[in-house]
Amino acid sequence: MMMNNNLTFFIITVLLTIQYTHSQNINSLSSSPYSLYGLGLTNELSTGTTNALGNAGIAMPSNTSINNLNPASYAAIPLNTFFFDIGIKAQRETLTEQGSEEPRLNANFSNLALAFPINKKSGLGLTLIPYTNVGYVILDVISNIEGSNDTYSTNIFGSGGLNDFKLNYGYSITEKLRLGLKASILFGEITETETSIIENTSLTLDESNAYFGFRFGAGFQYEITKNFTFGGIVNLPSNLNGSQETTVIQSDGSFLETTDDLDDFKLPLEIGVGIHLNIRDKFAVNFDYKRNFWDATNQSDRIGDYVDQDVIGLGLEYTAKKDGLKYWQRVQYRTGMSYDTGNLSINDNRIRNYAFNFGIGLPFRRGSNSMLNLTYSYGQKGLVTNGLIQENYHLLSLNLSLEGIWFIKPKFK
Repeated sequence: MMMNNNLTFFIITVLLTIQYTHSQNINSLSSSPYSLYGLGLTNELSTGTTNALGNAGIAMPSNTSINNLNPASYAAIPLNTFFFDIGIKAQRETLTEQGSEEPRLNANFSNLALAFPINKKSGLGLTLIPYTNVGYVILDVISNIEGSNDTYSTNIFGSGGLNDFKLNYGYSITEKLRLGLKASILFGEITETETSIIENTSLTLDESNAYFGFRFGAGFQYEITKNFTFGGIVNLPSNLNGSQETTVIQSDGSFLETTDDLDDFKLPLEIGVGIHLNIRDKFAVNFDYKRNFWDATNQSDRIGDYVDQDVIGLGLEYTAKKDGLKYWQRVQYRTGMSYDTGNLSINDNRIRNYAFNFGIGLPFRRGSNSMLNLTYSYGQKGLVTNGLIQENYHLLSLNLSLEGIWFIKPKFK
């Protein structure tokens, strides 16, 4: 009976994942003006545990929950264990520009992931997570009519983003060394609607840009000692194929539709290293450094250039007693910070991002790794200078992280 229940749960989970992938715009969680550029803002959240650790965890094993940051971690999944993680998030942003402020609020799903061991040395996982988010509103852009002193106004709305459907595989070469491979399908659609009003006449331009491509990566984790692990990852460069459908609609109802191929969007080589340190079985420290080589893609956006990007993450977790009899002894307390130099330079100004994180993991019962992970983050993007906008945001994420036992026959019938 236990085996049948677990198999049924697995099938339902896979079906939910497939259905989730068909909702290409479900990943929209942004009202940032900086999502106007390129493919939008890169998603900064992962699965439940690492969200409160400054998004650090390259060297952390997946022995108690899913770590989506390094495929090698999946080799550490205990035998007969099944992990499942689903999350939602809500974000409140305040945009500041030359003394004026504008608040915005968004909420949506954040991730869907599952992982399980294949045998004692290897594990496999599937993850669906937003790769980029697009959501911006630009109102009352005033432009001059050529050959005239008259003007017209334009409103611009953008939404959508790309999804990352990822397969992770980890294998233990020795008791200390784990290797991993990653294969991603990146897909999604970004839409922009531009409406211009000239006196009593309107003209609407709808653009829908669809992207699709594959990306591959690898990782390793090496346990230098029982309490100290070093890890690394690499994501290979990739080209995303794009196509654009354009519809021009006039106020009298007439329209014109066209379809064109877009230039490939180039994703850069990405490398990262990290350490994971356990202290007295109470504290866990994670530190990551990543570099994304955008300069080598030779790409630019409408008003900005892509530049090499550095990302730093630091996280600390505390558990009083993991197998304690009292409930609050088993609660996990987390904090972290992250700093991102940004991959876009506008007027020689970097769009930098920093965030502080605080989180808690509430276990369901003693002897199980199932828990409710809650994370609060405060961050800031950009700056109020040279015509740029500063964005302050509050982000709340909630993840249900479950552990099940697979294919164990009951002792008594």
